Amino acid sequence: MKKLIAIAMMLLPLLAGAQELANFVLLPDGTYQTEDGKDFVVIPLEGKTAHQIYQELASNVGSTFNDPSKVMSGVEDASIKIRAFSDFLWFNKVLGIPHGWGGYYQLEFRIKDGRVRVSAPIVEDIAMDTQPYDKWSYGSKVKKWFKNGVVKEGDKKKYDEIVAHMNGIINRILYTSTVQDATEDW
Repeated sequence: MKKLIAIAMMLLPLLAGAQELANFVLLPDGTYQTEDGKDFVVIPLEGKTAHQIYQELASNVGSTFNDPSKVMSGVEDASIKIRAFSDFLWFNKVLGIPHGWGGYYQLEFRIKDGRVRVSAPIVEDIAMDTQPYDKWSYGSKVKKWFKNGVVKEGDKKKYDEIVAHMNGIINRILYTSTVQDATEDW
């Protein structure tokens, strides 16, 4: 059930008609960039001040994370940085059982009147498994999913899931800033 809710949350901005949300791809070295090779994307938010954008993003961080004060730092009306732990940064099967590896990732949102610059997510290189406790290099694991710079067919599903998960987090934070939600009249 938790997985279904997470998938629905990732798709919510897309289903609601949001446009120009962040869409990063994962490279063989474990880094992210846009499809056109940039390390950031600028999302226009016409008619919104930097203060409004900051407030909306900070509110969305509060809705996305259990304790936002532990993962978010920021300069009011200028930027928000997030460093959080995800238990779904790398995925495989161990003895046929789905198994996730966790680690820390960083997100950065730079804010100006009418727009927000979203930096490509950074995944710190140490991935962890707690059953049994073990550490692995995230970049070296991701590298195995590629051959000649292209995702191997057998690894395409987990690649897509990992990328959707990371983009889903970013787009949940951007969500109310880019889409007017009619259900907000409470």
